[in-house]
Amino acid sequence: MDKKKQMNFNLNNFLLSFSNALDEIESRYSKTSKNHSKRVAYLCLKLALEFNYKQEALFDLCAYSLMHNIALLKTKEDKKEFCLLANNYVTLFPFSFEEQKDVLLYQEEFFDGSGVFGLKDYEIPLFSQFISFSNLLDTKFDLSNPAIENREKILNFLEKKKNILFSEDLVECFEEFSKNQSFWLDLQNENELLTFIFSTLHDKTIVLEFEEILKITSIFTLFTNENLNIITNASKVADFYNFEHKDKQTFMIAASLCNIGKLYIDEKILNKKSSLDKLEYELIKAYPYYTKKILSNIIGFSDICSYAYKVQEQIDSKGYPFSLEARDLSLKDRALALINIYTSLTSKNSYREAFSKEQTFELISSMAEEGRVDKSLVIDFKEIFK
Repeated sequence: MDKKKQMNFNLNNFLLSFSNALDEIESRYSKTSKNHSKRVAYLCLKLALEFNYKQEALFDLCAYSLMHNIALLKTKEDKKEFCLLANNYVTLFPFSFEEQKDVLLYQEEFFDGSGVFGLKDYEIPLFSQFISFSNLLDTKFDLSNPAIENREKILNFLEKKKNILFSEDLVECFEEFSKNQSFWLDLQNENELLTFIFSTLHDKTIVLEFEEILKITSIFTLFTNENLNIITNASKVADFYNFEHKDKQTFMIAASLCNIGKLYIDEKILNKKSSLDKLEYELIKAYPYYTKKILSNIIGFSDICSYAYKVQEQIDSKGYPFSLEARDLSLKDRALALINIYTSLTSKNSYREAFSKEQTFELISSMAEEGRVDKSLVIDFKEIFK
């Protein structure tokens, strides 16, 4: 591996880190509970083992399961668009098991042909059947619910929907799992879910070019930004300061993810046109904390995480949520924070029109005079974005 051009990347580690944030989105639409995607992955892997799938297949199935809801924020409740967009996102991820294609495209199909695209029986890819089965069960019944009555409802539902929503094979597999108390206890415990996932999958870390990773992280940029301008602006700043290739790429990846913690915040608050109340403002101020929570768990992302989570800090120590001081903020930290401000001000959003460059520089120059951002950077930005 050329460490100046490449880095190690583990797809399931990456997606597990993002799964809680994606689950936050799904919970706002479907009332799913915490660790939903991990339970979907757990059950899908249990089913796949019964069907004798080997490691390469299991690794990809877990990844599909963890990202099954990746398109929800952009498509809301339009299931066809949801499936199409999710399948489009998949093309940017490093999947290798070629026998199962269009898995997320057909994740809303049912065995009797009543799904989104009308596929039925074994026209539906088996991985898609696993995800449809697992996702619907956990959405409808919350598999982490310990009540015996809930288990009985699930089994009664499956018996009624056998060969209608799901194949008889899948139902029988679940009925076999459910005889073991340990199965239900695992579903209630995040640590047990993770233990099962990691013990089932062999480590599969691959080497990717930085540019390939940036394509993947750019998907998530559009969840919290109107466009990809923040990445373009980060590239211009990196070129101005003559960052080496690795430093430029990690800086751009950090820019692509610096607002990812906003996934934890309801869009109604983020897009609110009237003034925020105190609680809403406190919720928004917390988003870099969640950015750190997501990125700190990704193998190889330590520098990226370090730049990204400081994006709302200021050199006067009055930034949020960590109130870092100037001595804690490197050139890259300060530059990315200013890029975020510049990009936000020059972009249109739901509650205001974009500011002109002149208006933007008036505002950030005022911030520099107040000691909130680095004056020297403001001078450089005027040259970079003239």
